[in-house]
Amino acid sequence: MNIIKTDFFQQQFDKLKRKYPKMLGDYSAFVKNIKLEPFSNLWNNVYKFRIKNSSIPTWKRWWFRIIILFLDLENIIPLFIYSKTEKENVNMQEILNAKKIILKELQEKNS
Repeated sequence: MNIIKTDFFQQQFDKLKRKYPKMLGDYSAFVKNIKLEPFSNLWNNVYKFRIKNSSIPTWKRWWFRIIILFLDLENIIPLFIYSKTEKENVNMQEILNAKKIILKELQEKNS
């Protein structure tokens, strides 16, 4: 699985990593075992996943959420990541804005 990283996503990730020191290990374990099922297909190859939060070893309710765009079966772009302890949910407009920013960033890198 090829994960296309962007500065926009990395900023979100780094902010959470400062607060949750075990996040890097949790994210790495998620990436190694990523599967589409049984996770939520929001629309057109955009999926929402749960990532364990070992820094808060409690219910799944407090795990991280990550929104990922699947370009194809081998290439994915993380769009948004957040902790349920800080944000209950993201709405479609936030996801669309993240997608727009990230696609623009990737276009600028490739030109």
